[in-house]
Amino acid sequence: MKAWRNIHHGGKRRDGAAASGRRKEDMIDFSVNVTPLGIPDNIRRAMEESLSRAGWYPDDSKRNLKEVLNKKHGVPVENICVGNGASDVIFRTVFALRPKRALVLAPTFAEYESALRCVDARIDYYKINHGDFQVKPDICGQIYPETDMVFLCNPNNPTGLLISENVLASVLERCEATDTWLVVDECFLEFVRQGETCSLIGELASRPKLIIIKSFTKMFGIAGLRLGYLLCGREGLGDMIDKYGCDWNVNCVAEAAGLEALRSPDYEKEVLHYVEKEREWLYDKLTGLELRVVPGQANYLLFETPENGRKTDRTDGSKSGRESLGDWLLRQGIMIRCCDDYENLDKTFYRIGINTHEANEKLMEKIGEWLE
Repeated sequence: MKAWRNIHHGGKRRDGAAASGRRKEDMIDFSVNVTPLGIPDNIRRAMEESLSRAGWYPDDSKRNLKEVLNKKHGVPVENICVGNGASDVIFRTVFALRPKRALVLAPTFAEYESALRCVDARIDYYKINHGDFQVKPDICGQIYPETDMVFLCNPNNPTGLLISENVLASVLERCEATDTWLVVDECFLEFVRQGETCSLIGELASRPKLIIIKSFTKMFGIAGLRLGYLLCGREGLGDMIDKYGCDWNVNCVAEAAGLEALRSPDYEKEVLHYVEKEREWLYDKLTGLELRVVPGQANYLLFETPENGRKTDRTDGSKSGRESLGDWLLRQGIMIRCCDDYENLDKTFYRIGINTHEANEKLMEKIGEWLE
């Protein structure tokens, strides 16, 4: 079995603050993919009001959330599993279905691999070509009769690119032919214009081995609360998957935030408009600095930096050396996501979440200085 890779995530403000000699509150964080507009006021109020119920055990059935999700997506409540973030339902899915062999994209979100390794699954990688970073129809050639599960991320993380409708259709048909579970992570689809037309939710009723992952965290800025869910086609599968983890995994504050978020379509439109505008601005600035940028469609961008880094004088008085963009920005109080732990990427690739315009301007100024 392949050794576990050292996987890390963004959002580590404590570590970043310690490394840069600043307070956590003073760090500018581009290492996460969360709305730059913050938690909307109506959700804040719902969270505050829920504290009066903090002395009670939370509802382990998550019935209230499931019923509202049923109305939103048209999926039976028994086919919905709500969890402590999308990662929770990913792990529960893998623990419940116990795949012996699985296919994941490379690069993609690392939690699929982490969950699969917990059940000793053999992992195959579909290595995305760096020419255009697109998932192509040849992925179906890696879905074998022995493949128990396929994970797709749409749009993919960290590239931000959508998988084409034709490729999705081909993968659906291939998975049906090989009797393979298909798990599609749509957590960032809300940041794509007319993203609902790219969703496979409409396929659930006729695809009993299709599972779709969704999240509240990114769009509504509640990463610290942890709230995600899955939708599935097989009758009762949501309830079954829910049993493969601890009870009370969604606290009362997260439940209140989720219920209010589902009543906030206007805020989603506001975030989408803001992210589109800032993403285009960042893309133009990065390409203007002659950096290679993947034209992502979500709330983050992947780009590549020069391999040898920036010549810099060491603060300890030692000889000049080469310093990576990530390390140099950290000394300026800015956190970005180095992608060296992603399968099929290296330390020259970085992902940045779309931030406020003020923060985006600061980042571009500092990247320009690093390139001088």
